[in-house]
Amino acid sequence: MTSENNENGNGNTLKYFYWYTSFYSQRALMALYEKRVPFKTQIVSLLAEEQYEPWFLKLNPCAEVPVLTDGVKVIPDSTRIIEYLEDNFSNGQFGQLTPKEKGSEESKNIEKFRDLLEPLPVPPLTFGIAAHPELTDNPKPPFTPFILKRMREITKNRPAIIREHAEKSAEFREVLMKKAAEAEQGALSINKTREEMDAVLQEFDAALQKAQVNSLTDKSEWWLCGELFSIADIDLAILLNRINQLGCEQRFWAGGKRPFLEAYWNKMQKRDSFKRATYFSANAMRFSKLRGTLKQSKTFLASLTAAMGIALLSYIVYRRVLKS
Repeated sequence: MTSENNENGNGNTLKYFYWYTSFYSQRALMALYEKRVPFKTQIVSLLAEEQYEPWFLKLNPCAEVPVLTDGVKVIPDSTRIIEYLEDNFSNGQFGQLTPKEKGSEESKNIEKFRDLLEPLPVPPLTFGIAAHPELTDNPKPPFTPFILKRMREITKNRPAIIREHAEKSAEFREVLMKKAAEAEQGALSINKTREEMDAVLQEFDAALQKAQVNSLTDKSEWWLCGELFSIADIDLAILLNRINQLGCEQRFWAGGKRPFLEAYWNKMQKRDSFKRATYFSANAMRFSKLRGTLKQSKTFLASLTAAMGIALLSYIVYRRVLKS
């Protein structure tokens, strides 16, 4: 758990809890940078399972990042965070991610693409690619062999992992047990068969085809829905980044398959907010992995120490019995 400071001295009280490589964390983080809102950050390591620690469950009992706090207000979920920022920080020095004319064609187009992109099943895509490596060409960091292996383990064991944490937390047990059930058979399931993954890939393919068609314009300076860089652009940017990191860009747009979408992706990679939101430190990831290992080791050592203490006490009692 580490903290950073992005304040500019105007006394803003925003604090953002997130994990570097979380898709939904990156969405809201990019919005924060686009809005030019001052904020503090706190890393919640998913590798070390810090989302299940009591202090974080008090913020979000569902054990999910990101979470934004504004004083005593707690806003979970990346979509709710982005809308909160747009509703409360859109004047003066802050950036605008929706048109001022709410009924304009551009505004309607932005909403149409938000409705298309935001419900896409990104977790099943991500973990499904890890479980079926034949679906990817060249995965890139952070999806290293170690991370992909860890993801395959999580795919198989996620309901059991959630239940284990639920049993440790009486206060949040009910919420976590419900989540475990949904992770096993419901909407939160990420354990997809090869046939189910074909359907997931087709869903993304259809959405990106609509984005490709919408990008057919001779105005190269335009973004997805017009001149304004909008929430829909954040949605598409972070989605393309995830697909690229998973090594599936050839399937969806690269190599001339969808040239306008490829040009959009090339332009997006130069945008400052995108680079900052998707940046991650390999050293920080390694440190987080080590922290998780040490946490497990600490539990093991505590158990070992207790066992040795019981054995020593039993030996002392045994010696006294012999002497009596």
